[in-house]
Amino acid sequence: MEITYIHHSCFLAQGDKFSILFDYWTDPTATDARHPRFLDTVRRDCPLYVFVSHHHKDHFNQAIFRWASEHPDIRYILSDDIARFARHYLRSESSYRGPKPNPDQVKVLKPGENYKDDILEIHAFGSTDCGCSWLVTPTDESGQPDKSESIFHAGDLNAWIWIEESTPEEVEEATSAYSKILKEIANTTGRIGYCLFPVDSRIGSHWYLGAEMIVREIAVDHFFPMHFTLADGEEEKCKRIEDACRFDLYANRKHGEYIALTTPYTGYLNGGK
Repeated sequence: MEITYIHHSCFLAQGDKFSILFDYWTDPTATDARHPRFLDTVRRDCPLYVFVSHHHKDHFNQAIFRWASEHPDIRYILSDDIARFARHYLRSESSYRGPKPNPDQVKVLKPGENYKDDILEIHAFGSTDCGCSWLVTPTDESGQPDKSESIFHAGDLNAWIWIEESTPEEVEEATSAYSKILKEIANTTGRIGYCLFPVDSRIGSHWYLGAEMIVREIAVDHFFPMHFTLADGEEEKCKRIEDACRFDLYANRKHGEYIALTTPYTGYLNGGK
């Protein structure tokens, strides 16, 4: 498996039989955000799965629906809130006359729903914000899920505890909501191969709690922080990135490795590259 960081919460994962893109927002290295650079080089001999966890603008760019004319086998896996928010792109009877994907290319999932084809097994879990988080597990030659290659993309699932601005009751409610979803994930799998998870210090002193909890609830082999580019200016962004990579604060020292991909198009393959 090769994992490439694009920007913010967007990663490209590539295996022998697939390419998977999560939560495309923008490509800061491209001249046109509608056409990211990876689109010209991603493999054409296997499916490209495009996942969108929810409709927030830092996770969803409507340009993804243009790509259906550029890739021979593109497949969209969308949260149900995207199906509502972008329904004019998805309904053949809508008055919108721009690029639309073929309905056969689109699968919409709600939290708690699953989907499987001949390449991937997909479980949709909830979020503590909106939309879905995704557990995506490739299948091996016998059609069985390969948990060592599984990918969890959290979307906006996190312990969003703004503790300096919250009452004790609000903190407890947020922690409980997050813990409940973690337990649902843990009941489905005790192991995650690649975990793509928000570590965002904008929320205050408890910014790393969500990451700390997931790597202790579930055995994570490779952890990648994300969702750290929202900032007012370059100096603040650098601070957010630095915080996200403070693995000493939240890593589970008994299991797994923690990888900082913070520059667009840096990647990880078999121990890093």
